[in-house]
Amino acid sequence: MCTKEINKFSILILSLIFSQTIYAECNAKLGDVKHLYDDFENYDSEQHSDARKRLGITVLDTSDCHPLHIILTTENQSQLKGQYQIVPYQIRSNIQQIVSSSMTRLNLVNSYAEIELFIRKGTPVKAGMYSDRLKLKLYNENNQLLDNQEFEIEETISPKTSLSMLGYNSSVSEINLGELVSGKRYNMLPTLKVVTNSDIEMHITSENHGRLVHDIYKNKYSINYFLYLDGEWMNLNQEKIKVFSYQNRTKFLLKLSVRLADFTRQAAGEYSDTIRFQISPLNY
Repeated sequence: MCTKEINKFSILILSLIFSQTIYAECNAKLGDVKHLYDDFENYDSEQHSDARKRLGITVLDTSDCHPLHIILTTENQSQLKGQYQIVPYQIRSNIQQIVSSSMTRLNLVNSYAEIELFIRKGTPVKAGMYSDRLKLKLYNENNQLLDNQEFEIEETISPKTSLSMLGYNSSVSEINLGELVSGKRYNMLPTLKVVTNSDIEMHITSENHGRLVHDIYKNKYSINYFLYLDGEWMNLNQEKIKVFSYQNRTKFLLKLSVRLADFTRQAAGEYSDTIRFQISPLNY
């Protein structure tokens, strides 16, 4: 009788030790984080959809492991920090469709998960370099930490500028002022629309140096004029340069007007000039 009881006890001990050994063999670890898609660099606040960056996360050596999950946080609390501003973004899991701005739990399917970072459309973002750091921690079902990894996000938002005309006479490049009257102001000109994600410099030049010149008697008859732009009357006898600062403002609407100088005894006929507007980003 005593011999049989000892054998049973010995078998029980061996069984317990064997099961503990199997549980301790889980050596799961985080693999490389892979880029799947990224259009952050091409983001434009005027676009009609969110900017997205998709990443794939693989967990390795998951054989005989209990259910695993990943806790994702970021160094900057889901914000891209740049030299000019901070840009908030959000995180979405393709599995749970969770949207979070602080902490996201990622459940794995076949040892894999995808996340999508996105900047909401319409968010003002100045051109420049931005960064954040993702922090990944791998846990088992008992919330035991198995592995951790950090992943750098570095994005360069390229400068983008555009110039167009709105309103009256905006569909043609030639504007007819009608009868020229000494000292008269002409307001029926188009409005310049500037869209930008950076500080810009505008160059304004006049082919005839601020004069409407007679089409036939070019060297004999001309009328001086002034151009109104962004609250300022300008004499275009030489190139003018205007600087517009971004400051979370992506759109500028610049009303144009022309005022003729006083004149007498001008020849009848047509007078003309060509004004050119050119914009370019600054400091990039």
